[in-house]
Amino acid sequence: MAQRRIKYGVGLDPSKEHIYACFGCQTEQQEFKVIATRRFANTSKGHQQLADWIRQKRKDPSLPWQIFLEVTGVYHEAVLYYLHSLGYPICLLLAKRVKKYLQSNGYDSKNDKEDAKGIAQMACEQKRPLWEPVSPHILQIRSLLRHRKALITSRDQFKNQLHALNAAHFQERTVKSSLRKIIKRLDKQIQEIEKKTVELAQKDKELYRKVRQIADSVKGLGIITVLTVVAETNGFKKIYSIRQLVSYAGYDVVENSSGKFKGKTKISKQGNARLRAAMYMPALTVIRSQVEPFYSLYTRLLVRNGGLKKKALVAVQRKLLVLIYTLWKKDEPFIENFHEKQKARRKKENAEKLVAPM
Repeated sequence: MAQRRIKYGVGLDPSKEHIYACFGCQTEQQEFKVIATRRFANTSKGHQQLADWIRQKRKDPSLPWQIFLEVTGVYHEAVLYYLHSLGYPICLLLAKRVKKYLQSNGYDSKNDKEDAKGIAQMACEQKRPLWEPVSPHILQIRSLLRHRKALITSRDQFKNQLHALNAAHFQERTVKSSLRKIIKRLDKQIQEIEKKTVELAQKDKELYRKVRQIADSVKGLGIITVLTVVAETNGFKKIYSIRQLVSYAGYDVVENSSGKFKGKTKISKQGNARLRAAMYMPALTVIRSQVEPFYSLYTRLLVRNGGLKKKALVAVQRKLLVLIYTLWKKDEPFIENFHEKQKARRKKENAEKLVAPM
């Protein structure tokens, strides 16, 4: 006797050239069944064929359904926007979440077809927030800032090459002159991109006001850094908790311990690397400027970890990112030593009450 279906789930695993799709269902007995699998070209024509295929497989339109799509560099974006434009309920999944799920469900083999099957099973068993496109304004800012980061990376490479050449025994003047010109040109382009980014941000008065409020109140944070965080998180629209933000940035701590064995803890780094890169220099600045509570956190972790600076610096980066999120959500400026000042104010008020005449 055939089991009655209660939910549909579609799993998509994209690559540069192909999209591996699996259409499955969940039965009354909470079992997952594969209905069909197919490979499509990751092109406009392939996306249309995929949409038609999904429509054909949904024999019962009254059943709830959703599509789970694994994030794969930029190769998932075209099909993501296309299916969303058709009104299909689509959710994005980080690769690390898919990997953990497949491992926990006994998917020992690793190939695109098996991954699509596992993702389809996830779509049948789990309920996740539907994906919403980033606003075109934020996308423009993000594109400019990512280009700026690429220019900075190139400039640093040429600077390192020039430094090595200056220290070498044999120095070719033509090469040195060329490197200086390239570095100067890149510096100019970086400045132009930064100016254009700020001008673009100013077009959204509310966004720029909140960015400026955070940047001006935290010593060590600049407008470009705050804009980077806002652009990479789409203004924190789909970030609902600090834990979610920390995981999204790859700052979540991974522990390796079992019984008496105590392994080392480290951050997963399985998240948005651009957020972590944006936090590096501001973290160094707040430490050098001894901004509280970051400096106290840094020195405390230095003592705890035997002078290991890297761990302490990462903790400060994480705290800075969480601070930006908190200030953005509350729409408040940063007040250094806020808790200590609140405690001192309450202590003073209590003392005044005690000495007040009856």
